[in-house]
Amino acid sequence: MLKVGQIGGGIMGQQHMSIYRQYHRSQIKALATPNSIRGKEISEQFGVAYYANHQDMLDKEDIDAVSIATPDFAHFSIVMDALAAGKHVLVEKPLTISVEESREIVALAQQKKVTVMTLFSNRWISSYAQAKQLLQKKSLSPILGYARKNDRIFVPTEMITWSNKTSPAYFLSSHDIDLMNWLFDSKVVEVYATAVYKVLNSKGINTPDAVQIQAKYENGAIATFESCWIYPNTYPTIVDSFVEVVTEEEVIYLDRKIENIEYGSPDGFTTPRNQLNFEIGGKRIGAVPFAIEHFVDCVLDNQPTQISLESSHHVTAILSAAHKSIESGSPEKVVD
Repeated sequence: MLKVGQIGGGIMGQQHMSIYRQYHRSQIKALATPNSIRGKEISEQFGVAYYANHQDMLDKEDIDAVSIATPDFAHFSIVMDALAAGKHVLVEKPLTISVEESREIVALAQQKKVTVMTLFSNRWISSYAQAKQLLQKKSLSPILGYARKNDRIFVPTEMITWSNKTSPAYFLSSHDIDLMNWLFDSKVVEVYATAVYKVLNSKGINTPDAVQIQAKYENGAIATFESCWIYPNTYPTIVDSFVEVVTEEEVIYLDRKIENIEYGSPDGFTTPRNQLNFEIGGKRIGAVPFAIEHFVDCVLDNQPTQISLESSHHVTAILSAAHKSIESGSPEKVVD
């Protein structure tokens, strides 16, 4: 039984807690979040201890691992504190938003000999996993990749309060970059990126409306990563997600805009999502539960996780180079 402390009690944090509670090999023991009113309510709901400060939880609770679901810019110090305490770590994507910080995490995790996994849950979406199997079956060289993940403007203006401290590339493309690296089985060596600042800036939110990243891989393939979060709120799904992979003889389209259901009501026409985290009979199923259960199993069975810490560090290195390219206006080498 893996004893887990949750850090961060927002939408994703509560999902994490529900999954640890339902899985027979894990137990949620405590919650640390600075919002004391909401934190106490959630803790009472789950029957766990509450801490306003994550360090107090690390010092006082008998836990084996922490699960971190905080804003991405806050990951570094929390991960480092958990590693210093000798805890295994599951952290929401991306690992960090700084390649220098990411290097420190890798070094300390290796020193402490603990498991650290970034929750790139898209690898457990069945269609993406099937694409990986098809690509492995023929073992053909990748030629071209394209991935977009675009959100309604509701996300940076209402859903998250910290969008001015991140970017659509960190928040959205991090998933796609990890996915494409996995599908291509290669590393990115150079990127060129551009961004547009207009709509959100006019609302006082200092973050790009859209980012495009052109990436060159070691194996010769090229890929484009598009992220935008100013879609109108009338768009039928909160996120438009599409991936294309072209090899020497194949093409794979992965369009998750419609996940097998379309729904119309007096409130509008929507395509509700169900592949990541969906509840049936009181139990959560989907890519997020599968990924978290995988982390638990790997820690308990002393096995490597499907998502290595080094691969997550490489995603951060790619994103760091991309944001450097936006500033310089020139291609930038990816330096792990």
